[in-house]
Amino acid sequence: MLSPVKIKFSSLFRLRSIALVMLGLCVTVVNAGQQSSKRPSITISIVNNSTVRVQIELASPGDRWAFRNAFAGALGLGERIEQFQATRSNEPVPVKRLAPGEFRGEREADTLSYEAHIPPRDTADIAHVSWLTASYGVLMLADLLPEAITAGSIAFDLLAGWSARSSEACDKTHPCSFDDSARQVYFVGKELRATSTATHDIQVSEVVYGEWPVKDKSVLTSATRVLQRYVGLTNFRLRDKPTIILAPMPFSDSTVQWKAETRGSTVVLLINPHANFKNFLGQISIIFTHEIFHLWVPNSLALQGDYDWFFEGFTSYIALQTALNLKLIGFQEYLNTLERVYNSYLSYADGQTLIEASERRWTSSTPVVYDKGMLAAFVYDVFVRRETRGQSSLADIYRSLFARHVDEPANANDVIIKLLTSSPATESFSTTYIESRNRIQLEKVLSPFGFDINTEGSSSHLTIRKQLDPEQKILMRGLGYRN
Repeated sequence: MLSPVKIKFSSLFRLRSIALVMLGLCVTVVNAGQQSSKRPSITISIVNNSTVRVQIELASPGDRWAFRNAFAGALGLGERIEQFQATRSNEPVPVKRLAPGEFRGEREADTLSYEAHIPPRDTADIAHVSWLTASYGVLMLADLLPEAITAGSIAFDLLAGWSARSSEACDKTHPCSFDDSARQVYFVGKELRATSTATHDIQVSEVVYGEWPVKDKSVLTSATRVLQRYVGLTNFRLRDKPTIILAPMPFSDSTVQWKAETRGSTVVLLINPHANFKNFLGQISIIFTHEIFHLWVPNSLALQGDYDWFFEGFTSYIALQTALNLKLIGFQEYLNTLERVYNSYLSYADGQTLIEASERRWTSSTPVVYDKGMLAAFVYDVFVRRETRGQSSLADIYRSLFARHVDEPANANDVIIKLLTSSPATESFSTTYIESRNRIQLEKVLSPFGFDINTEGSSSHLTIRKQLDPEQKILMRGLGYRN
């Protein structure tokens, strides 16, 4: 999930003002500005139940085109690009395929045409890459367009009864604009149902396919409640209109009940049609507490680098707290979840720092980023609450982050570690939990805070001590403990 690139025109206007005394220079600057404003024009057509055809009128001629070949652990994406053709002024340009997803023309071309064969892949990839079925599909421009094409206008030539939506509807006669292909997602299909609402001056859209045990409006209301919570937590209103997509997974996998991806301003939630949810609305609301926070972190930040430990691991803890605060779970489930994460963490070897784990996230077979990151967030939160007698918490880090680093590109790890260690009480936190290869051992850490961990038997058990001192009681009340 990449942050948007913002183009500023102030420098261009300053040059134009200076050049008013020199007519020739003024004309040159204006013409250059007009040329640079031209954007690629793209049309995506449905060929059959697993293939789309893409036609692109380029903004400027070129002779090399490369497609993304890997994303989020999904490999071989370039192999899906077939029938690649190029023309210049309607004359064919011979093209050589250099490698999967890489093409070179014998001379420059101004128009491209190709097919993308995108049947649903395995469960691990389904939320991260484009796919299409006979009835619906998710199209992600990051793996459908050449990497050099980052912005443009897009139209859809669809089958009868189909529609295409992101935050707005698009079709053949009403193209949509996009400014960052890496962040753009479109939901296509027949009989899509779209609704919208507004909260905190944020327009929220929902697009649903399929039949579900709750009303579409209830799903949108649930998502809006979570959005409202995160506006308050970050003190930052989203700039882009968020869209929630709810659809069945295109195949049934008995081992997976749901998959999700938040890209740009779009949350894609795919539910196994045979998922065993005792409380359907409650379960997807809990999913929303994690996925919707990604609209803020990392998607609304200009930070750079591998910091998955923070935007996945810490987000998992924030989501758990949010589920508790919204009464989607009780305090016992809060403890049970932390207990399950700790037992998961203890089940495999860990010899990585959180930063190293982030760099290796998609090549690792263990969920270190999620487990160790979430446990580190928990330790930080209870430590800060105890040190400040409940006056501060992990949430304050996010308010500071959005107050300072929304538009300022910077190294994410440097920025976040600086915030986490900004007080004398927390100055050693990073060296102990983020930059250390040592294991987190909660049984050695949590005792002063009023928690007990029973490590006897095959798994650890997390409980609240029966006798709490006054400071521990303040801490527990702040976390949501009411006994």
